[in-house]
Amino acid sequence: MKRTLRCGVTLIEVMIAVILLSLLFASANSVMTYSRRETEKGFWIQQAITQLRNATRAISMKMKQTSYPSTLIRTATGDEKVISFKEKREYDASGRLRKLDINPSDAYEMRSVISGSGALIPSFNEQMIMYFPVCEPERDYDTGYTPGKITWVCLVLKPAKDYRYTGLGSLHMIEHEEEYDTRSSVLKRAFGLNRTFEKSIPIVRDKELVTDVREIEVDFYDIDELKGVYVTKSGERPDDVTVKRTLISMSIACCHPKDRKIWMSDQCSVINNVELVEMPAPPAMKLVKVLSIGPGGSAQVMVNGAMQTVNVGSMLNSYKVKEIHVDALLLLDPATGNESFLYRLDE
Repeated sequence: MKRTLRCGVTLIEVMIAVILLSLLFASANSVMTYSRRETEKGFWIQQAITQLRNATRAISMKMKQTSYPSTLIRTATGDEKVISFKEKREYDASGRLRKLDINPSDAYEMRSVISGSGALIPSFNEQMIMYFPVCEPERDYDTGYTPGKITWVCLVLKPAKDYRYTGLGSLHMIEHEEEYDTRSSVLKRAFGLNRTFEKSIPIVRDKELVTDVREIEVDFYDIDELKGVYVTKSGERPDDVTVKRTLISMSIACCHPKDRKIWMSDQCSVINNVELVEMPAPPAMKLVKVLSIGPGGSAQVMVNGAMQTVNVGSMLNSYKVKEIHVDALLLLDPATGNESFLYRLDE
């Protein structure tokens, strides 16, 4: 009798093959996932470097253009006069300086939040970091008149689109433009201007400079600068007239939204052409530590520099703590019913 041989595989062999293939595909998927994640980090680092470099350059250029309103006058006889908002000079027939007045108004000075002991961090509300004027003079010539123009440059820290998940912000440069005409004030011209910046001034540009902003620091250093020495017609020599010369330094830091250990920063320092007026910092709330979560949860929050412990139902300024999560507080605005997250940033 002849025995017939049959070729085939057993169930155990099939299972072993499936297990080996699964391990192979799992390893390959793990390698590809890791590669994709690292590639994304590389692209983010490249983007962050470009954004920070371009942002500090743009901010520096705008700061260097800071200026006061002024009036340029030229008559048909060829006489020319320059009248500035900040100072008013009077000369005698020989060209000697006889009087120098400094305008006490601070309407056209730079306003900025100064970091002091802590950096400015993103919040669920917009924060005005700084604003300053860039002015073009008005020209009152015998050939015609051209009104002056003031461009108010504002740096605003807004919450990022994914702020509720990352706690990061985005830095915007917003420009408002308005014109000025001082022909109704023949004696003072630009020296008599006393406007203030208002958000109702039309916006001509709104550009996002940096995304994934972690914090911003603004510091300054100023010295007295001599503007002039003069003797009056009566022979009196008043005290030296000085103004503040200010160096502004701004540092911007951003971090990867999915890996807080990856972060970088850049800074710029500029001696601007106007004086500095310190602007009060916006109410600061910072989630320091989550002690426990759930309905009976509690957390430590820094409010305007003071540490306090809150629970579900507690009030933070005008907000009510609705929920406490592992790395965020859900806040409720009782007046509007809007909900916002206060996210904890890793140190």
